[in-house]
Amino acid sequence: MKARHHARSIATLAAFAAVSGFVSVGAQPPRAQPGPNTPRLVVQVFGSADKSAGPLASDALRERLSRAIPTRLLWVFPKEEVVGFLEQSGYSPSEQLARADEAALAKMLRADEYLRGNVTKNGDVFRVEATLVLARDASLTQPLPASEDRRVDRAAQGLVPAIQEARKQLEHEKRCMDLARSDKLDEATAAADAGIRAYPNATLVRYCKLNVLVRRKAPDTAVVAMANEILVIDPNSKVALAIAADAQQAAGNTEEANTLLVRLLATDPTNASLATRVVDALAASGKYDVAKEFVMKAVNDNPGDLGLIRLQFLILASSGDFKPAIKTGEEMVQMDTSLANAAFFNRMAALYSADSQPQKSAEAAARGTQKFPNDASLWQTYAQTLRALGQLQQSIGAVKRALEIDPKLAGGWLQVAVAYNELDQPDSAIAALRAAAEAGDGANQVGGYAFTIGNRLYRAAAAEEPKAVASFERALPPLTFADSVGTSPDIKGNAKLLIGVSNFYIANTLAQGLQASKSCDDARKAEAAATSALINVQAGGRAQPETAGQVLPLVNNLFPYLQQSVKVYCK
Repeated sequence: MKARHHARSIATLAAFAAVSGFVSVGAQPPRAQPGPNTPRLVVQVFGSADKSAGPLASDALRERLSRAIPTRLLWVFPKEEVVGFLEQSGYSPSEQLARADEAALAKMLRADEYLRGNVTKNGDVFRVEATLVLARDASLTQPLPASEDRRVDRAAQGLVPAIQEARKQLEHEKRCMDLARSDKLDEATAAADAGIRAYPNATLVRYCKLNVLVRRKAPDTAVVAMANEILVIDPNSKVALAIAADAQQAAGNTEEANTLLVRLLATDPTNASLATRVVDALAASGKYDVAKEFVMKAVNDNPGDLGLIRLQFLILASSGDFKPAIKTGEEMVQMDTSLANAAFFNRMAALYSADSQPQKSAEAAARGTQKFPNDASLWQTYAQTLRALGQLQQSIGAVKRALEIDPKLAGGWLQVAVAYNELDQPDSAIAALRAAAEAGDGANQVGGYAFTIGNRLYRAAAAEEPKAVASFERALPPLTFADSVGTSPDIKGNAKLLIGVSNFYIANTLAQGLQASKSCDDARKAEAAATSALINVQAGGRAQPETAGQVLPLVNNLFPYLQQSVKVYCK
């Protein structure tokens, strides 16, 4: 039977017992009954590879404990009572229960403690291992030293002294908990310390002390130190691992925290919520390979768990496994269409793009805009995918739709400017950059792209033979805008330098034609360009001192001729 069915069966049987007065099955010898405050302990059916060793061990231990510890000090539930509960709830009394069902059975019997254990055999020697568990919280466990013997019953009976020693801490644990609930934290700590003195290998009182440290917001180092004391005794303690991981994370020790979380998951590999926490932590610290390994296993261990499948999708996407991520994402939204939100379509478009599938990228973004027509980010993504396909006009239309939805959309007008620049429409690109600056995009981002446009136009003009004044004049508006809006010394310096060099070429080209044109307008224009060249090259010289050093002498040599030309042609 599955554990869930078992837990329901135990609960049903408990209700039956309450109505019918059921206590035990079968004839029992007279036995002293416990007092109202006597602690109660259940010896669960121990696990074993064969069907006989586990039950034999638990029966022998139950019988030996009953004789070793007086009833007034501890009530050990007799075999008949345990078997009665098990059989009437559909369990085999010779098979070990699942952990959750063991805890449920202990609570139904109103036990304070229970023992769970396992029997292994090496050659002709039986080894019995057991753990003392507090019924109120199955995570509060006390591992016991193993016992070995050639006979399984004697091996089990050999646990009794260890159990008696371990139980010495329990009165102190109870006192610690009662004091902690009353916010008497110093006294609670003292009670825990008394329990540790009574039983140096105690974990149960250490759990109480650990929780007191957490309650009083003790330094992370103190919390980790106490958790480590428990982990030395019980390396698989879920409580200690979880609290130590939290403390290490709070202290900024990410690597140590992740190691503890991985150890924690190893104790409960089918715990989907825990797997999610571990994978999230690993991914946040950039440990994508490790995170991927754990999430793949968690998905296999928890088939159909959408939370884990979604986490798998995100981890695969972040780790660069584009094809598996795409496959997982598409399968995920087929299982639950509500997961196909705007973020999903944005991520799928990015994944297809990274996987060199631009058409699929555009299709994913288009699906997103159809489902969420008023989501500006999706229209912006769609614009990017259209640009990647070379559909620049359509890209501009898509991003302008995004800007209609959100006029302050970060980077929106910059996208428009990029598309216009690629269409070789610099005037429209600069208009878009002005809108970007007004919308709040960064000054250096806007100025930097304006310089990119101006630099492209300048280089194209400088490559022409013969040089054309109009080509250099085309570069001046974006360079001037870059200088006016940018705040970075690099942007401003380089923009000024190219403004100056462009004006030098304008002045020089016009000067070469003056003898033929004899134009006053050209002479004055050339002189103004030379003046601008001198001012801007000097101002931008720090950006490129070598270039400035080459151009300035040429400008100075040109001035006398231009001044003379103005006198001659502008009488």
